[in-house]
Amino acid sequence: MDTIEAKKNLEIYKRNLKWLEDYNHLFSDHTFKTECLREEKILKARIENLENAFDKEAKRNKAATLR
Repeated sequence: MDTIEAKKNLEIYKRNLKWLEDYNHLFSDHTFKTECLREEKILKARIENLENAFDKEAKRNKAATLR
């Protein structure tokens, strides 16, 4: 895993998620709201996957240094 690129992507995903969560859908149509919710789910899944990958990488590196 390219950690530098993954960290950049993680920041972008978090920024986009925050923007979507803060967006006011008061005058938006149902289709747009649905698409925003779908995109939020996708971003949350990607963020979770990247964070889990970072945790696994850290554990792997810690185990390797303890040997």
